[in-house]
Amino acid sequence: MKLTGVEVSVDTLKKVQPNTLLVVFSDKAGAIKVVQVDNDSIPKGEAFVRVNTSDSGQGGCWVCVNGCFEWYDPCP
Repeated sequence: MKLTGVEVSVDTLKKVQPNTLLVVFSDKAGAIKVVQVDNDSIPKGEAFVRVNTSDSGQGGCWVCVNGCFEWYDPCP
């Protein structure tokens, strides 16, 4: 999977709009960059982020359905 997006201000994290996927990076110097992912680059109808619980068990996943992000537990 290859996601595309644009860099946005860190201030974007203060008020995230609905159905927005932001990725936060910290480089080796500690500089923070935020990327807003283009929703059209996210696979539709399948898990694109899987989340494990702290004990390494499967915790659920995010799926893009009809342009909206939905949480599934268990994953489809």
